[in-house]
Amino acid sequence: MTSVASSPEGISGAAKVRILVVDDEEFLRSIVRERLEIAGYSVDEASNGNEALAILSNGHGPYDILLTDIRMPGMDGITLLGEWVKKSPKTAGIVMSANAELDTALSALKMGACDYITKPFNFDVLLITIENSLRKKDLERQVEDYRSNLERKVKEQTDVINSMYVRSIDAMIKALEAKDYYTRGHSQRVTVYSMAIGTELGIKEQELEDLRRASVLHDLGKIGVREAVLNKPGKLTDEEFAEIVRHPETAVRILEPIPFFRPLLPSILHHHERYDGRGYPAKLSGDKIPLASRIMAVADTFDAMTSTRAYRNALPVADAIAEVRRCSGSQFDPDIVPAFLACQAKIVIPGDVSLPDGFEEAIPRRFPQKPV
Repeated sequence: MTSVASSPEGISGAAKVRILVVDDEEFLRSIVRERLEIAGYSVDEASNGNEALAILSNGHGPYDILLTDIRMPGMDGITLLGEWVKKSPKTAGIVMSANAELDTALSALKMGACDYITKPFNFDVLLITIENSLRKKDLERQVEDYRSNLERKVKEQTDVINSMYVRSIDAMIKALEAKDYYTRGHSQRVTVYSMAIGTELGIKEQELEDLRRASVLHDLGKIGVREAVLNKPGKLTDEEFAEIVRHPETAVRILEPIPFFRPLLPSILHHHERYDGRGYPAKLSGDKIPLASRIMAVADTFDAMTSTRAYRNALPVADAIAEVRRCSGSQFDPDIVPAFLACQAKIVIPGDVSLPDGFEEAIPRRFPQKPV
């Protein structure tokens, strides 16, 4: 079997293994270089750490092996190793040390060196040390590739599982809309309004994405409300109203077992809280209410007012906006209402958009009036 030392191109493919020898003793560098080149390696030299880093920075790298002395003027070998690892982590570091410097050599190993060799050294031992260091670095690369591929595969499987969860929840939302055609499209519009408000407030990246997902799912709990209650044209009884009030908690119970949705649960649970503390389910007030919930409260109420429901006609957009203004500081966060007002002209769709084609004839011409 051909050894790596006698055939260094075996480690790096067709190219020769490249070694940078760093030592302040020119005679030692020249001897080491000569013996390594005889063994088939490509070798460069540097007299100290600063010169070695300059060689690397000038584009002469990458090197497979950094063979460096510890005691050198300017920059010692330990400092060089620390800087080199930052710039060229794929290089295998080997430190050369005197017998009295073994503790320092061990410190170098902790900093990322693959091995050390004591002076004066036997060149056969040096070649074996180089071979072992190359193999160790190659194994490290294999482990890192395996870890990266494993993480990628785990992420791919997690994405598949999460996608299945999302499809299941989406099916539940469609089932909810089938129960209550008056609110069909409501969650989508609340999402559009909430995202516009969130963007106006300067919410970014993950927080904005969580707001989007929570908005889509905010009324999921109504799947547990009887259809007769959802579509009742008259005033709700106390028992029926209590059934409606439970829908945020029902949504949380549905979503809680799924890790993908857990970050959204507080926002969904509290989207019917009021800024003055008179909402439900926990009667939270002010900043104790999650920001996403405060945003959804405005978007949700505005869409409810501008959509035809079983118990009343849609309000004109201007009247709904006036009602949002009036409830600023009581029902709604007074810092969020201005953001809604600033962006509502861009997002409001004129008219009643809650019903799909074909349902207009099913709506009674007169509705009992009921507070929003």
